[in-house]
Amino acid sequence: MPPAIRIDFSRPIALFPLPAVIVFPHTAEWLVAFEARYRQLVEDSLRARTDGNILTAAPFAMATYATRQWTGERVGEPALRPAVCVVKIVDHRALADGRHQILIHGMTRATIDSVSEPDGRRLYRLARLRPIDTRVGGPRRMPALEAAIGRLVHTGELARMPRLEQLRGWIRQGNVPTDVLVEQLNDFLARRDEVRYRLLAEPSGRVRARNALSELEHLANVLRHAAERTASSTSRGITLN
Repeated sequence: MPPAIRIDFSRPIALFPLPAVIVFPHTAEWLVAFEARYRQLVEDSLRARTDGNILTAAPFAMATYATRQWTGERVGEPALRPAVCVVKIVDHRALADGRHQILIHGMTRATIDSVSEPDGRRLYRLARLRPIDTRVGGPRRMPALEAAIGRLVHTGELARMPRLEQLRGWIRQGNVPTDVLVEQLNDFLARRDEVRYRLLAEPSGRVRARNALSELEHLANVLRHAAERTASSTSRGITLN
């Protein structure tokens, strides 16, 4: 994302809630909007574009449900967890049946201060948000952490993982902020929703960085032990197929 893009937190921002966290800042995800309220949200976001530039579409926030149990009959349902990821649409495909396929890019963490329920023609919720990242400024470089990540992803079984190839390429280039690498790693390594939400709600970049490195070291050890056991079994004429 170009660094010139900023989120205006003085204005209400639309909410797109889902059951689980799907995107972190500096990561991207394809999403299909099929409910009427979220089709309208996407259309309103795109309508805010200037000069046809999709990057000028209005931001919205990916929120998550606080519970899986609700009737859908009362105002304010379902309840939402406070931490959200504010996103921008970076690609859009209008589908023949009226749905929208969009590529969203995470911009920043925020917390919900207040929510405005649907009103009049507006079918979706709006929220007053405030940023929760503790550090002021753009993504930063952390050379020691980046070197540690680089050593891990270029050795052993991790060096053969195709999912990490883009990360290895960024490290070789040496011009991608470490914060971006950390978010990409946490997106790849954190699978359980409660872990993903904890990382989304975490205001400290250093805590998130320690998590990424710890989980990467754990994965490297698991893969190394698995490879050693496989090699040992094969040497005795046993395969694990």
